[in-house]
Amino acid sequence: MMHTHQHIPPEPDNHALYGAYKVSIALNLAFVILEVVIGLTHHSLGLVSDAGHKLIDVFSLLIALVGFHLALRQNGDFRRISAGIALVNALILLVAVGLIVRESILKISEPAPVDGTAISWTAGVGILVSGLSAWLLMRHRQDINTRAAFLHMATDSLLSLGVVISGIVISRTGLHIIDPLISLVISAVILFNTVRLALEALRTLSGK
Repeated sequence: MMHTHQHIPPEPDNHALYGAYKVSIALNLAFVILEVVIGLTHHSLGLVSDAGHKLIDVFSLLIALVGFHLALRQNGDFRRISAGIALVNALILLVAVGLIVRESILKISEPAPVDGTAISWTAGVGILVSGLSAWLLMRHRQDINTRAAFLHMATDSLLSLGVVISGIVISRTGLHIIDPLISLVISAVILFNTVRLALEALRTLSGK
């Protein structure tokens, strides 16, 4: 969700907050790449979908960082710049969700073998990444955009936990159909957040 109001924390917290954003973005972006690679090599749409959700977090962090930077410079165009970035990101994510849903439906009819252990370990790393990012941002929650980013990281850990559980169930039962099913659940969450982001961006760009 995009926020358009800036509450900039006092010095010397600004430098620490800027660093927290950059570290969180780097960590989450690196994990998105890792999760996509492992998801594709192990044929897990659950991991690919979880990577898509993590990408929303990366975009949210980027928007918050841009807003923080522009607010420090007292740039009045922040709302429109952030809205433009958010709209482009939302359109990219909508295309990605469409492709994931299509593949998930195909896999439900013909479930492919997936490595439950690889799924669990990878999603477990995702929980650590989200947890570390949330911890870095937690100390700066007086800034409204940072508070929203913190909540993104915290809730993202719950989705990653769901993927961990699905991997364990697959390992124990051999029910490979769980992977595309969990992928559809995550895709629904991504779709809801993406549509909400796109609508808010359009309202901002239209001046409403």
